[in-house]
Amino acid sequence: MTPSGLFVLLTGLAVVTALVSTRREMPRLYIASKAVASLGFIAVALASGALGATWSAVGLGALGLAAAGDIALGFSGKRTFLVGLSCFALAHCVYSAAFLFRGTGAWLVATAPAGALVAVGAWLVLRKCLPANMRFAVGGYIIAISAMLATGIATGISYRAPLLVCGVVLVVASDVAVGRERFGSPMFANKLLGLPSYYVGQTLIALSLGG
Repeated sequence: MTPSGLFVLLTGLAVVTALVSTRREMPRLYIASKAVASLGFIAVALASGALGATWSAVGLGALGLAAAGDIALGFSGKRTFLVGLSCFALAHCVYSAAFLFRGTGAWLVATAPAGALVAVGAWLVLRKCLPANMRFAVGGYIIAISAMLATGIATGISYRAPLLVCGVVLVVASDVAVGRERFGSPMFANKLLGLPSYYVGQTLIALSLGG
């Protein structure tokens, strides 16, 4: 098995551990396993050759910010949630920069409106259940992740990188579960859907950084 494959396996095992620990209400193990899973996708990127080009090195920085956000969101409380949200918003902005460095071609003309529609739809769904003091932060986050979605898909299509396209879509989709957990109906099903989607998405992006 290649080094990338070993780190993919490590990430998968850590995600399974995170799901089991949250089901059995073991918060310390949950935080630790999420940290291992996040370090796993960073290791996947490094093993895949993410430092070989400017755009992929920038993308590696985004993975690092996402890992910091993962750890922050593992803790409960509004302050740590805002720290995690900020880390993720910055990660999405850095991802967008990486994809723009790589190049989006003419596809951005099509994906940008699609990203805008996603942002508007997400806002319309969330705005009624958001606390007033959270609307600005969540609104900014929605803009950041929608921009990442548009640029990531455009880059993936331009360079025939299906793993990148799938990874970006899965990361965005995982936020639906996060939003339901935080502002809608907290339940284990949100973790069961959200965690695998998120870590598979980040791992696919990590693998793409080597190409």
